[in-house]
Amino acid sequence: MPFFAGNDTIKELRTALSDPAVQADKNRYRQVLRRVVSLMTDGADMSPLFPDIIKASATPDLVQKKLTYLYICNYAATQQDLALLAVNTLQKDCLEPNPMVRGLALRTMCSLRIPSLVEYIQMPLKRGLQDSSAYVRRNAVNGCAKMLHIAPELIQDASMIDQLYGMIRDKDPIVVVNCLQALEEILQAEGGVVVNKNIAHYLLNRVQDFSEWGQCQVLHFLLKYKPAEEEETFDIMNIVDVCLKHSNSGVIMAALKYFLFLTEDMPQIQEQVYNRAKSPLLNIITSGGPELSYVALCHIQYILTTSPGLFNKDFKKFFCRYNDPLYVKTKKLHVLTEMATDGTESDIVEELSMYCTDVSTDLATASIQAIGKIARRLPTSASHCVGTLLKIHGLQQEHITSAVLMALKDLVLLYPDIIPKVTPLLPNCVDLVQEGPAKATLVWLLGQYGHTLPNGPYILEDMIENVASEISIQVKLELLTATAKMFFSRPAECQDMLGRLLEYCIDEDTNMAVRDRALMYYRLLHTDVQQARRVILGAANRPVQIQDSDAPGQEIIDLQDLNTLVPIYGRRSWDVMVEEQRRKEQQTKLTNGTSNETDMGAEGGEEDDLEETISLLSPSNLTPQEFETKWEELDCVTTVHLDYDPTHSPNGLLQKLEGAHIFTMASSPEDAAPWKAFLFAVAEMKDQTHLVLVELCVDRTAATMQATCKFDADQMEAAVPLISQFGRILRGTITSP
Repeated sequence: MPFFAGNDTIKELRTALSDPAVQADKNRYRQVLRRVVSLMTDGADMSPLFPDIIKASATPDLVQKKLTYLYICNYAATQQDLALLAVNTLQKDCLEPNPMVRGLALRTMCSLRIPSLVEYIQMPLKRGLQDSSAYVRRNAVNGCAKMLHIAPELIQDASMIDQLYGMIRDKDPIVVVNCLQALEEILQAEGGVVVNKNIAHYLLNRVQDFSEWGQCQVLHFLLKYKPAEEEETFDIMNIVDVCLKHSNSGVIMAALKYFLFLTEDMPQIQEQVYNRAKSPLLNIITSGGPELSYVALCHIQYILTTSPGLFNKDFKKFFCRYNDPLYVKTKKLHVLTEMATDGTESDIVEELSMYCTDVSTDLATASIQAIGKIARRLPTSASHCVGTLLKIHGLQQEHITSAVLMALKDLVLLYPDIIPKVTPLLPNCVDLVQEGPAKATLVWLLGQYGHTLPNGPYILEDMIENVASEISIQVKLELLTATAKMFFSRPAECQDMLGRLLEYCIDEDTNMAVRDRALMYYRLLHTDVQQARRVILGAANRPVQIQDSDAPGQEIIDLQDLNTLVPIYGRRSWDVMVEEQRRKEQQTKLTNGTSNETDMGAEGGEEDDLEETISLLSPSNLTPQEFETKWEELDCVTTVHLDYDPTHSPNGLLQKLEGAHIFTMASSPEDAAPWKAFLFAVAEMKDQTHLVLVELCVDRTAATMQATCKFDADQMEAAVPLISQFGRILRGTITSP
């Protein structure tokens, strides 16, 4: 838990920082600073020490500088006025002969991210880009990316962009990668950094100079350049081929993705690329940690959709090891299921059957499901898979029996010839199977094929006797359908129990789905028995199609998703996550940005265009009751914070606002503290009118004014132009002389 320091701790640290004896002892002074940073890291509020830390930053000791600059970066946003005092020391340090001090000072200045300090950072930043030290240049390039959000006009200047492009040819490889990353972020609106032929060839020739992280990034940016000629493509592949032999899995995956990008129009060459990458991927699985193995398995499963037979000869390397965690074992089962062929099915099914006795019930269940999927994929292996499932069923364990029944349910639909092998097992399953889905499957099998069993109706009758204690709604629904189906095959034995079941479900069951189905069956049977037979039994020979919900084949496969999180989460899940993240960011921008960054009065060319599309009209009469009702209903809210001159009259302010068609509903007496006023306006934008309600609150003591505005808009997104433009009108009117 965070530790919050008290006043005594603050006083003790302030005394130590100002003690000449401590200042004279370098080690003791460092210990005090370390304690301050440690408390700050633990969550204690050390901001009262800001002036003392600024004084401590003026020291030749590099360790002290690192500690003080770390503190300053942490509290600069909340102590913006005092942070200005540190600029002088930082500027001096940017001119120090020691490159470590210069780089540290420049990194700290760019990390402050205070708009009012931009003018002090501009020159050190430009000097840092031309510094003789690679360490300083690295921090300068990173500083450009940091400054983008507080001084975009400085960073997006054409000369700055050209200088960063020129630094791509820097002799230091880290500077090169930093430049690519910075340009990608700075030019995001234009599609990112442009990689032409010259830049691509330069990066390729230096690819081995970069670190592992640098190689991954360079290969990612090279995807922006597509060779025009086949000969150039092969030359590039020869250069990058060494990356496939790299010991780092990230570099291997980045190289594989780049190879597939280069050969997307050459299917034969792409198949050779797969074969070339097969060995490195297998090495990751067999020798990497469980996390890396899982990621590699996800990518292999993704690759198998486009190259199904790639790993057929190496299927045994995907067998589970005793020390594999459950998530790796489960993923291996998925891969083995998709990898099985007529030649390897026997060995794979035999291996899977061994996992069915694993102490982990999840793994045992997944293994049985995998055998069922193989039987569905390969009709020629169905007989062998069914025989294996029947043997596994003989283990007489609840979780195994449940999984076997659920696997056989799909197989009896696809292969009707196995029905005589399955139905004799059903009576023995009644006492073992208690879980909802598995029990519903058992009831379905009894209803579909139980009429061939001598005691089939009596098994259902026992379940009907205990239907009142049944918890699962799914089981009740299946029991209704199964009993109705059994009635049409063996009416004499089922008529009485069907009547009792319908009576209970209609009169006593509280679930509407169960009651509705029971009523439907009752009315069908009461109206026309033959028509009820056709409805309940359905067509005898209707086609059967079974698809796995988690099958990758149901998703759009794009090989450019390799080396991303898409193969791990799946395309559909990833799209949902991205959309949710985008929605949250937009909501944050609308709730925070419109009140602070826009502050109801942001300046810029975009708002200048909006000024012509909005106007304030003379509104119709609005009663106080209607105002109060609307104020409670509207949830599109933003807040404006303005400076207020206490010498100005509030009534004069209301007169100015009325001249701008912002009318007063009610206001406090002039001498009230705080003074409040409620106003309203009608804004016309894009041929639509919107009601705007405003609450003004003036604090004369603090010389501030707060305006809370509510807008009559269906969606917050649609209200952004209205909020911005109305804010400019409101701000301009209030602050005008």
